[in-house]
Amino acid sequence: MKLSISRETLYRALRHMSNVVEKRSSIAILGNVRLKAENNRLQTTATDNDLCVQGSAEAFVDTPGVTTVQALKLFEIISKIPEGVMVSIELESAANRLVIQSGKAKFSLATLGAEAFPDMSKVEGGITFTIPSPVLKKLLEKTSFAASTDETRAYLTGVYLHSIMVNDQQTLRCVATDGHRLAQADVACPAGAEDIPGVILPRKCVTELRRLCDEAAEIKLTVGEKKVQAEAADLTLTSKVIDATYPDYDRVIPKNNPCHLTVARKSLIQAVERVSILSHEKTRSVRFNAIENALALSANNPDQENASEEVKADYAGDNIEVGFNAKYLADIGSQIAGDDVQFSFKDNAAPVLVKDPSDPTTTFVVMPMRV
Repeated sequence: MKLSISRETLYRALRHMSNVVEKRSSIAILGNVRLKAENNRLQTTATDNDLCVQGSAEAFVDTPGVTTVQALKLFEIISKIPEGVMVSIELESAANRLVIQSGKAKFSLATLGAEAFPDMSKVEGGITFTIPSPVLKKLLEKTSFAASTDETRAYLTGVYLHSIMVNDQQTLRCVATDGHRLAQADVACPAGAEDIPGVILPRKCVTELRRLCDEAAEIKLTVGEKKVQAEAADLTLTSKVIDATYPDYDRVIPKNNPCHLTVARKSLIQAVERVSILSHEKTRSVRFNAIENALALSANNPDQENASEEVKADYAGDNIEVGFNAKYLADIGSQIAGDDVQFSFKDNAAPVLVKDPSDPTTTFVVMPMRV
């Protein structure tokens, strides 16, 4: 194998590969990227056996060939090479070495044969449709923050993607929850996506999908029962889905919370940040006291320190006192696009509905805490 390629082109391809490979794997080849050169294209592939990213870049191929090399080392080398130069790559088969040259710099890397490199790029069956990148990115960004990090409940560590009827309109929906908070986002269902199977996208898949959305104007998605595949420009991402049944999330979304409080988002988040400085280190709890035309916030800790602040709010119901985790409030607040945020309460123990008045397609729920 012998080829030359521009540094920028190779860097863009390897940037995605370096995010996928296993950093500490007992299977050495899972730390490698496969390089396949033919027909004046360089195909790069990386996988951790659950997620696979393939790239195809223009190159000047003198001798076709295929090999694998340690992905992170290769990426670090290319990232340190100055921009605007050509990089030559040559496989010395006899020595099992990949030689990289740029200007007067020369690197020789150990290789592993590509025969044992796993191929997980195929999706059996599945439904294919195209979705604008900003739309898919919104679905994932508005929800993924609420996914659980508890691996003992793997089905909650991902984002649930499915199609559902909402007000007689077919809708594409993403949902994530960790049992303490929930995030839901809807968009009009793209043509062809009406009958997709409901799948749970793993956290790593969601992260790479969001990055992929920055590479092209639209994403071609194929959703199967066991895998999903996303294609954008010269990149293809294939991921296994979490093999589990997602819980009935709709039953925890409040349908009749009669007490509504509307407050300026920026003022609220800043007040929460200030008050939570003196909250309990473990619980990070902040107390909300909804009173007429105002929201009083307070916090205290075992050292008998306390903080309080009042912000202007639109509220005319009965006084309600509710405790929240400050981090959960900050996370939800960061996803509110408008100037205001609306809280809907039932009592001090029931789930609280949080809405963005400027965006009816997003819904958040947060469980109260005892304070």
